[in-house]
Amino acid sequence: MRIKGQADIEVFISDGGYICLRQDREDGEQLIEFAPAYGTKIAEAIASLQDFAQSRFEKAVLVDD
Repeated sequence: MRIKGQADIEVFISDGGYICLRQDREDGEQLIEFAPAYGTKIAEAIASLQDFAQSRFEKAVLVDD
Protein backbone atom coordinates (compact mmCIF):
# COMPACT_ATOMS: atom_id res chain seq x y z
CA MET A 1 0.00 0.00 0.00
CA ARG A 2 1.29 3.46 -0.86
CA ILE A 3 0.59 6.49 1.30
CA LYS A 4 -1.45 9.07 -0.61
CA GLY A 5 0.79 12.02 -1.41
CA GLN A 6 3.91 10.06 -0.47
CA ALA A 7 4.69 7.89 -3.47
CA ASP A 8 8.08 7.02 -1.99
CA ILE A 9 6.64 5.37 1.17
CA GLU A 10 5.23 1.86 1.10
CA VAL A 11 3.41 0.17 4.00
CA PHE A 12 3.21 -3.62 4.04
CA ILE A 13 3.12 -6.72 6.23
CA SER A 14 6.20 -8.91 6.02
CA ASP A 15 6.07 -12.69 5.67
CA GLY A 16 6.92 -12.87 9.38
CA GLY A 17 3.92 -10.66 10.27
CA TYR A 18 5.81 -7.45 10.96
CA ILE A 19 4.29 -4.07 10.04
CA CYS A 20 6.82 -2.44 7.70
CA LEU A 21 7.35 1.05 6.35
CA ARG A 22 9.76 1.35 3.44
CA GLN A 23 10.96 4.63 2.01
CA ASP A 24 13.10 4.97 -1.08
CA ARG A 25 15.46 7.88 -0.56
CA GLU A 26 18.25 9.37 -2.63
CA ASP A 27 20.81 7.76 -0.32
CA GLY A 28 19.13 4.34 -0.41
CA GLU A 29 16.23 2.48 1.09
CA GLN A 30 15.07 2.94 4.68
CA LEU A 31 13.05 0.16 6.31
CA ILE A 32 11.29 0.30 9.67
CA GLU A 33 9.72 -2.87 11.10
CA PHE A 34 7.28 -3.06 14.00
CA ALA A 35 6.30 -6.27 15.80
CA PRO A 36 2.61 -7.17 15.46
CA ALA A 37 2.12 -6.54 19.18
CA TYR A 38 2.70 -2.82 18.51
CA GLY A 39 -0.01 -2.57 15.85
CA THR A 40 -2.51 -0.84 18.14
CA LYS A 41 0.10 1.65 19.37
CA ILE A 42 1.14 2.41 15.80
CA ALA A 43 -2.47 3.02 14.76
CA GLU A 44 -3.03 5.31 17.78
CA ALA A 45 0.16 7.24 17.05
CA ILE A 46 -0.82 7.73 13.40
CA ALA A 47 -4.31 8.91 14.45
CA SER A 48 -2.75 11.40 16.89
CA LEU A 49 -0.41 12.68 14.21
CA GLN A 50 -3.31 13.01 11.80
CA ASP A 51 -5.30 15.07 14.33
CA PHE A 52 -2.25 17.25 15.03
CA ALA A 53 -1.56 17.77 11.33
CA GLN A 54 -5.21 18.63 10.65
CA SER A 55 -5.25 21.26 13.40
CA ARG A 56 -2.01 22.78 12.05
CA PHE A 57 -3.49 22.79 8.54
CA GLU A 58 -6.63 24.55 9.76
CA LYS A 59 -4.53 27.21 11.54
CA ALA A 60 -2.26 27.81 8.55
CA VAL A 61 -2.51 31.12 6.74
CA LEU A 62 -3.13 31.01 3.01
CA VAL A 63 -0.28 32.64 1.12
CA ASP A 64 -0.88 33.96 -2.39
CA ASP A 65 2.01 33.48 -4.81
